[in-house]
Amino acid sequence: MNWPPSKAWTRMSDINGHVHFVAINYGGELPERWVLLMSVLDSSVVVNVTCSQLFDKSYWECGWIENEYLKSSDVLNRNLEIRTNDSIYPSFDSGLTIPITKDIIRPWFSQE
Repeated sequence: MNWPPSKAWTRMSDINGHVHFVAINYGGELPERWVLLMSVLDSSVVVNVTCSQLFDKSYWECGWIENEYLKSSDVLNRNLEIRTNDSIYPSFDSGLTIPITKDIIRPWFSQE
């Protein structure tokens, strides 16, 4: 398990019609680690997932995967915290802040 997480993620079932997400923030200590993900196409779709769920390949895949078989699943989405608010802050190493003041920026994709 890579920590901190890469930024690009694909959901195996859509969330409000979206499957591609950016990990904008993360935190916590084991076993309570969490990742805040925002839809690439709709910034109002934000989900907070546990680290264990993020690294479960039946829920999420690192990178942006094009898969015509992805579909909606109420079972996979049952335990998600989906929020829509304006108080979303990117992590210091996200590379998503302006100006970018840090030399350490998390990779978009897994280095594996």
